Amino acid sequence: MTTSSPVGALPKQAWWALGLALLLGLPSLWVGLQLDDYFHWGLVNDRSDVLRTHSPASLFGLFSFLDGDLDRVRQLMDMGLVPWWTNPHVEYAFWRPLTEITHSIDYGFWPQIPELMHAHSLLYFGLMLWLGFRLFRVLQGDSAAWLWAVFIFALSYSHGVPAGWLANRNSVLAVLFMTLALLAHHQWRCDGNGFAAVRANVFFALALLCGEVAVSTGAYLFSYALLYERGEMKRRAVSLVPYIVIGVAWLLVRAGMGYGASGSGHYLDPLQTPGLFLQALASRGLDLMGGLFWVIPPELGSALPSGRWWVFLLLTMLLMAVAWPVLKHDRRARFWLLGALLCLVPVASTVPHSRLLIAASLGAAGFLGLVFAAWRRGELAQGRLAKTAVSCLLGVLVFLQLGLSALLLPVEMVSMRLAGDSLVNQGARNWDLASIPTGATPILINPPLSSAGGYINGVRDYEGLPVTNNTWLLASGTRELQLRTLDEYSFDIQSSQGLYDASQEGVLRGPQAPFEVGERIALSGMTVTIMMVDGGVPTLAHFQFDQPLASGAYYFSHWNSGNVAQCQLPAIGQSIQLKLTSKQCQ
Repeated sequence: MTTSSPVGALPKQAWWALGLALLLGLPSLWVGLQLDDYFHWGLVNDRSDVLRTHSPASLFGLFSFLDGDLDRVRQLMDMGLVPWWTNPHVEYAFWRPLTEITHSIDYGFWPQIPELMHAHSLLYFGLMLWLGFRLFRVLQGDSAAWLWAVFIFALSYSHGVPAGWLANRNSVLAVLFMTLALLAHHQWRCDGNGFAAVRANVFFALALLCGEVAVSTGAYLFSYALLYERGEMKRRAVSLVPYIVIGVAWLLVRAGMGYGASGSGHYLDPLQTPGLFLQALASRGLDLMGGLFWVIPPELGSALPSGRWWVFLLLTMLLMAVAWPVLKHDRRARFWLLGALLCLVPVASTVPHSRLLIAASLGAAGFLGLVFAAWRRGELAQGRLAKTAVSCLLGVLVFLQLGLSALLLPVEMVSMRLAGDSLVNQGARNWDLASIPTGATPILINPPLSSAGGYINGVRDYEGLPVTNNTWLLASGTRELQLRTLDEYSFDIQSSQGLYDASQEGVLRGPQAPFEVGERIALSGMTVTIMMVDGGVPTLAHFQFDQPLASGAYYFSHWNSGNVAQCQLPAIGQSIQLKLTSKQCQ
């Protein structure tokens, strides 16, 4: 029988789990700034007026990347800070004022010491874990189920990117306050403590002001009222009303101030585009489920055949069948499992990634802790053959959750550095701007990310290197490209795979805004005409320049394995093939 009474000092095993998680997280101290971090650093330190957006209820607008201002989007396209294929109506702005305060501390007090910034993040990460341990203790007591849950939660690889990437700290903070809200809610519902009810609602509001992942609090509260709490259903439903009021108020205020995401392929707002969201929910949800239970990072799983969805579904159904004796008799297991699964619904609004599982990992750990404890007590199967089959399945699951996940955790902690260095940082630092003639417009033909213009300048500005006033980026270097010069003013670029990766780079243009043949995008000095499309993504585009290509008005470069080198365009009527590994532009 669980109680709501506050637990005292947690057993020493909690300290071991916390210490192990923080030890595995130490590599994050050397991750440095990556991608969006440079944008945040520039805003806090007021490096450029161009970076600022309309963000009425935040200190610096750190998460208001694009605010729906059509003129501003076109200005950014002209400067090359967003690519030419950006949807002019895209909005990409999030309201996270409490998280902004923590970043203002980092970039204001120790702006050139990223090790301290990451130590700051690890502090919140450790506190999030400790609160999770306390919640498990309150609900599962000092038992084997508690111990399993503690180590599964502590070693979850899904915590790596939120704890290791500064720009994703908002998720750690949101789950931290979410857990506080659940602890207070449990105390309120068990003891009738009115002050605990106030605390629970305040913590829920604070979680929402940290990051959108906090809506997962509602998943656990709903599951608690439906499956955990006993008593009259009407009374249990009424307990959710204060949270609903807070959530609706948050949504209305957020929308009224212009925050939200629309026109993007990464974020599908369920309220603005319910059809697209429902289309994506099944596949994205199954990828997230595979990551949650079977430790297949969703960002890597997308490279597997589509048959993976059936595998994930069948494996999870098999797990539910094995766990049925626990689910049937233990309301805690039902609460944890439903809460975890419901957490996957809101995060399916964006491209599946392990970092999106951070809220669901709490419920998954609680559920699996109960299942593993029942397994070790011999309660899940009768008969030698059945016990052997169950032991095989759950033995593999233990290895995945405690072994493979622990190995992946430090890798996930540093994954943003690995990605940032390979995609942007090295080339940005090595780009020799001094070789570009004065007055010439730098043009990168095939950067690794065709949306990387702003990141390149951010890296160089942070490193104290010269930055460009404008840089045009033409196509994604992740695809093999063919460039054919047509005349002295123009050339075509073609790729059968698309001129940009709609899946990985769709943050600035979603499927709701497909390109059409003949569509023209006019920048100040360059016009792009779409000649061929596949699924709304250009596969052939015509680039027309105002000045002759050989006039010296433009300086063409290509990405060369982490370096940026000058590209001599082919003669009229001739073609060149370009890859990221191309040593020469030929």
